[in-house]
Amino acid sequence: MGTKNNFSKTKLYWLLQVVGWSSIVFIETINYTFFIHGSFEWTFFQQFILYSLVGLFVSHGYKSVFIRERVFSRSLSRIWFKAFLDTLVIALMMAILLYLPYVFIDFQALLKQQTIISFFGQVMNLGRYVLVWIIIYYLYHILKRNSEISEQKLMLENVAKSAELELLKIQLNPHFLFNALNSIKALVLIDQEKSRDAIIKLSELLRFSLNYEKAPLISLNDEINEVIKYLELEQIRFGKRLEVEILIQEETLEQRIPPAMILTLAENAIKHGITKLPDGGKIKIESKIKGQKMWVELINSGQLEENFSMGIGLSNLEKRLQNLFPDKSSFHLDNFGDSHVKATLTYPMS
Repeated sequence: MGTKNNFSKTKLYWLLQVVGWSSIVFIETINYTFFIHGSFEWTFFQQFILYSLVGLFVSHGYKSVFIRERVFSRSLSRIWFKAFLDTLVIALMMAILLYLPYVFIDFQALLKQQTIISFFGQVMNLGRYVLVWIIIYYLYHILKRNSEISEQKLMLENVAKSAELELLKIQLNPHFLFNALNSIKALVLIDQEKSRDAIIKLSELLRFSLNYEKAPLISLNDEINEVIKYLELEQIRFGKRLEVEILIQEETLEQRIPPAMILTLAENAIKHGITKLPDGGKIKIESKIKGQKMWVELINSGQLEENFSMGIGLSNLEKRLQNLFPDKSSFHLDNFGDSHVKATLTYPMS
């Protein structure tokens, strides 16, 4: 589909090139025939065809070498400044090619004042057509770039909303709430102080899940605090069947992370790992800096099944990473040895 689309764009580009530069022949022929010379002459007509062909190939060659896509990522003032320079250079190149035969026919004629004046007049004359070509070409790419930015922004918003809904589904999952509240109810009869602390943790965790979308990035320290609350609530349910180890490199505490990412990984580890093991297991979370990148790893007891596929939560996690750090981030979820699963997040340091 993409190949067909590119092919149709190429055909459209060459159609516009041919029609656009052919307009020189039409306009200049009308101009010379009716307003300047007063009659039609083949000499002029052939000369205008030559102008058209030179313009066609010079503009295409210049565009291919000197006008790259990254140009349209700059500010508008810099884009149009380059457009002005491109107009002068293309018109100058066309004029040089048109006057090149004089080098071999009559080199001395090139040095005459009249020829020099005629040369620069030709540059100005051709510049009119080049300017129109540049404006159309640049406007097309500026509008295309704006459209891509708008689409990317819309996609980011959709992913954020989708991730928000998924997190709410995870954190407000009746099963999770039922287990947490049952554990707290049982704890009330044993230790009222611990039960009160558990209720506070649950309320703070739910508040976080409701408000996290307000910031695209939060400190790793804030994220880990919420993860700890979640795991402590799960430890009430699992007891000694759930062991937790958190190794956070001090330098990473103030580094930024998309909110609820580690929380999503922890929830996934509980749901697909610890819950399925009769004797329970261990969750280990580690953060470190390698080069200019943040690394966050979560290792849990268990194994991925052969037909395992990432759910909405993990898929959204991957999409959020890619949208926040295009081509500079990664997410991997694999079996680690014979009895563990490892999830790894990497992204640029803020």
